[in-house]
Amino acid sequence: MNSLWTLLDWILPSVRLSDDLEDRYLTDDGYSVASTLTAPRIRGQYSHELRRDWTRERDRDRERELDRERARIAIEDREKERQRAQLLERENAALQQRVAALERDLQSARQSLATFSVLSSPLPPANTLSATPRMYRTPSPNPVDLRTSYDSLLSSYKTAHRALQERTEEVASLKTFLSKTDEWSGAQLLQALRDLNAEIVQLAASVAEEFASALDRRVDLVRQSDRELLNSAIGPAMTNLLVTRDHSGDPTLVQFAIQAWEVFCVGRIMNAFCFGLPADVDQFLGGLFEQMNRTEPQATASRWRALTYNHSRRHLPLRPDAPSGSPPATFLQLNDTNLRGLLAVLALSGCTDSRGVHRDPLRSRFGAGLARICERAEHIAGAVREGVMSSVFEVSWVNAGNVGRRDERWFDWATMENVYAGHGSERSKVLCTVEFGLACVRHGSWPDGDGAASKTSGTTSGSVNGNGVAANGGAEGLLARSVLLKPKVLLESVMDIL
Repeated sequence: MNSLWTLLDWILPSVRLSDDLEDRYLTDDGYSVASTLTAPRIRGQYSHELRRDWTRERDRDRERELDRERARIAIEDREKERQRAQLLERENAALQQRVAALERDLQSARQSLATFSVLSSPLPPANTLSATPRMYRTPSPNPVDLRTSYDSLLSSYKTAHRALQERTEEVASLKTFLSKTDEWSGAQLLQALRDLNAEIVQLAASVAEEFASALDRRVDLVRQSDRELLNSAIGPAMTNLLVTRDHSGDPTLVQFAIQAWEVFCVGRIMNAFCFGLPADVDQFLGGLFEQMNRTEPQATASRWRALTYNHSRRHLPLRPDAPSGSPPATFLQLNDTNLRGLLAVLALSGCTDSRGVHRDPLRSRFGAGLARICERAEHIAGAVREGVMSSVFEVSWVNAGNVGRRDERWFDWATMENVYAGHGSERSKVLCTVEFGLACVRHGSWPDGDGAASKTSGTTSGSVNGNGVAANGGAEGLLARSVLLKPKVLLESVMDIL
């Protein structure tokens, strides 16, 4: 039905415009020039919109198919876990029955020993013994046999009791490590990430709008340290556009540069195993988790990561003067670095307003917004590592900073979204990322829209969050990755548009 209305919208506007312009642009021979010139352009525009609607409908069908497949896999996993739990419960019941039987045998042996001790007491007088009829006399048990039987029962009881304790501990640990109950769903993570993107866009738009009138290309306040900082964050090409373009009339590039800086700055929280740990320790733990994910069940590896992340974060150092419960010192340093990058973007854009080139006025105006962005990023990172056990989620973005000639990243419509879709050529390199994306990686494979399995091997590169790439517990290196939200990128072809 959507396609039918789109087709009607494609036909009717061209007819309506032709009728409206017919009286104004008639030639001598009676033909309408305006209709002849504008109709192909309108048809081309609506043809492009029609193709885009078809593409969106196809993407929605793929997402619905992926949701159904994920639901089926989750049901199968829960059924397997339920059967395993029932098997363990039956084994526990059998062990408990065995321990109860051994306890009864042990009690019987103790009673026999008590009887033996009574029989071993001094004998009564002979006349009393002879008065007892022979048929009522109890034969004297062999003490050696009784002691051997007692020792054997006691040894069996201890062995069974120890096995029961070990099995009980194993069941408790399995319930912890094999649990696939997620505290965060994929929809919740998507919404949290969209909120973070909206917070970044709002901050960048506010800064660009407030200082647009103070952007003067004739004044050069650029420092080499600012240029080096942004080169490694948003890339040399975007940095050069900030320095060479006049932004007083249109601060759009300044807004995009601030968004790209925020993505790079808080993206370090997403990329790290536990942001704040020493770099070598964090890299070691990240590699260990990736290896574990390739060889162990996913729930086990995810639970290990959750426990390690939780305990690691508790031991992150605080500032000496910070009260208990304050954020770790590394997050406070990240806020300072975030403010430093914002100053660099404004300086390279030619800002002459004293409120935009000094740290304290800018902090008092936008410090709260920068802190909220870091807090949201930290919250999402914790949810990804501690709140999801059934799969691994990746917050994805393309890092264009410090990219060599061989590492230049070209636009890929399957994994990225062009900010200026439909304008300019998409056969272009990525200039920077302005909004985060989200992907889900699980064991095995999911069918994509063409019926083929989406598989990849190894870990993602540094352009995408390399922390948390999963593999199945069998064939090492087999991965299934589904893109839930494409990161929005700015292409180098935008230079021909802006």
